[in-house]
Amino acid sequence: MQSISLRIARPTDAAAMTVIQRASWLAAYGETQGSARLAQLAAVEHLQVWQRRLAKTDPAPMLLCVDDVIKGLLYWQAMPEHEGAPSALIRAFYLHPSYWGQGYGRRLWQAVAMQMRMAGCGHATLWLLNGNPVGEHFCQQRGFVFAGQQRTSPILGADGFQRKMCCSL
Repeated sequence: MQSISLRIARPTDAAAMTVIQRASWLAAYGETQGSARLAQLAAVEHLQVWQRRLAKTDPAPMLLCVDDVIKGLLYWQAMPEHEGAPSALIRAFYLHPSYWGQGYGRRLWQAVAMQMRMAGCGHATLWLLNGNPVGEHFCQQRGFVFAGQQRTSPILGADGFQRKMCCSL
């Protein structure tokens, strides 16, 4: 039987977190962004981003582990007050694709949503990159709705269209 655990990320987890991020991106966006284009993502750059994030004192990413191997991560930051309470901005939420649709993401979300509430956050927000129906469906099942805001951000040398989603905690 598999052992499932949740824990806070440590600086030594950066490489494993990079693997999860890249696998999730390839599975979620391979068709819309082109798998060859996504394969060009520089692993070293992603590793450096995670190393920088893990060196900060903000809430560290929560990891989901199966048999002590990292299979998912959720990284968030508290933002200034929104409607009288701080808001949580989800910066990254990745689950290895072989674990999609099995309840692992839900378990990770529930643990982090509790962290957010304990930090006094009343709402959570995220920016969803267009072309991710799995992520969109997951978020909608957790109560996220589109907030009517959109933006474009440079992703892989092109503009990536993103829509803002929000939910009450």
